[in-house]
Amino acid sequence: MSRLGDLAFWRHLRGPRIDAAPADPVAPPGEGPLVLICGQSDAMPGLAAALRRLRPGLRLGALGPVAVDRGDRPVPQVLPAPPGDAALSRQLLAALDPAALVLTDGLLPAALVFACDEAAVPVTLIAGQIPNAAETERGLWHNTRARSPATRIARVLVPDRATRAEALRLGLAPARVDIIGRLTAMIPAPRVNRRDAEALRPLLHARPVWLAAALPLAEANAVLDAHAALLAARHRALLLIAPADPDEAEAIAVVAEARGLSVARRDRDEDPGPDVQVLVAGDTAELGLWYRLAPVTYLGGTLVGTGSPRHPFEPASLGSAIIHGPATATHAAEWLALDRARGARAVTSAAALRVAVEDLTAPDQAASLSVAAWTVATDRAAVIRRIAEAVLSDLPEGRG
Repeated sequence: MSRLGDLAFWRHLRGPRIDAAPADPVAPPGEGPLVLICGQSDAMPGLAAALRRLRPGLRLGALGPVAVDRGDRPVPQVLPAPPGDAALSRQLLAALDPAALVLTDGLLPAALVFACDEAAVPVTLIAGQIPNAAETERGLWHNTRARSPATRIARVLVPDRATRAEALRLGLAPARVDIIGRLTAMIPAPRVNRRDAEALRPLLHARPVWLAAALPLAEANAVLDAHAALLAARHRALLLIAPADPDEAEAIAVVAEARGLSVARRDRDEDPGPDVQVLVAGDTAELGLWYRLAPVTYLGGTLVGTGSPRHPFEPASLGSAIIHGPATATHAAEWLALDRARGARAVTSAAALRVAVEDLTAPDQAASLSVAAWTVATDRAAVIRRIAEAVLSDLPEGRG
């Protein structure tokens, strides 16, 4: 990394700068200890809810954008951004007397961190990544390590061993770097119409069923090739297709029929009877239903990189094993977490898709994959709790 790149990185960590004196900080109401949270991220709403749940009476304040937890309870804004110099940082701490400071998104506002160190206010940094040691040795960290704000932080929370190793290489004390797991995005599980699920389940009983979710027309032939190969081995197999574009449902059905497949159309109220080999839904509106009914899901758009692939935690949260192609730039962190946990099957071609579908329609294979995927998709709550417990452990007992 160039010197300019190093400087840009540390400017990013220092966060937004306030050159003029900001308005007076607004103290959150209440009498309990105050925890300040700085940095907007997916972690912030869930963390706020966990902190409040574990320590009733705790006050929270945001140095930056306001976050709302799942109960729609906002974190009040203390200041629109962290103070940009030492004097303003000291004034903030003197005015509010916070019990702790939490930095998310790897944000590192230097003046505020130094002020917290002087005032014995513990600081927790949630760091998704640490700059590579070889790069920072040539840059700002190496030249100013003794004065680095990172060395003044009470605790750095990292997702895995590799990130912890990078932190240690940069001089952080081992006792201050804890692994808490990867904080993935939280999404609600898609809605499942239970009445429809109960009506359709008997029709699918004992049949190998798989789903192509949000399938673009460009991938129809690859998916239908995989299904034809599956039918040769398991003649009662059923493919559910939820087109990415409702306007392509008709075209996908025509392509399937032209290949000699028996097709039913959901938008015509046609059921997947024993002779039906493909059921085409009108759109993705009922994806929760299909995820629930299909033990295996291929997430469309990931093979040829067209359209906007669905979030992989959708099928994972409803117990469907997942197959995906190489186009995973959308939701890259979630795909990486699933692949690392062996919670998804990656394929690179239509031929590999055929093999994966046949493998995973064997129940034991799908079950192993889906359990791993479900664990990854639901692990966020456990990670959030570990973060909250770490932050609260720094509060003196008398202040809780």
